[in-house]
Amino acid sequence: MKEISEGKAAIKNQLEPDEEVKSSILCTYNAKMSARYTPYRGILAVTNKRLLFYSSLFGSPFHLDIRYEAVSSFRHKKGLILGGDHIIVMNNGEREDFQYVNGCDRLETFIEAVQKLKQLPEGSVHV
Repeated sequence: MKEISEGKAAIKNQLEPDEEVKSSILCTYNAKMSARYTPYRGILAVTNKRLLFYSSLFGSPFHLDIRYEAVSSFRHKKGLILGGDHIIVMNNGEREDFQYVNGCDRLETFIEAVQKLKQLPEGSVHV
């Protein structure tokens, strides 16, 4: 993904008619491809219905759609081992790891938007 505007436009194109973006962050997502992980730099958006991630690697678009009902845990992790700020989402038993990159909204704004929606199961949000 070359430009933030490209990511925001791609997210907007994925929205359902009654869906709106509440906040979005620039981040890197480590996608498991075959037996190894590939880092995708892109945008993670929180909407009133789901989390959406978009990236484009070598011109090939990559989308990740995480419905709130599939999320069992949403965590903000910070530390030396992980290196920087991470959002860890357990999605249908799979660990989705997003590393925050400065750009778009502040991380705190993004986390507050997730908390305000109250779409995730009670006790699943750990910040």
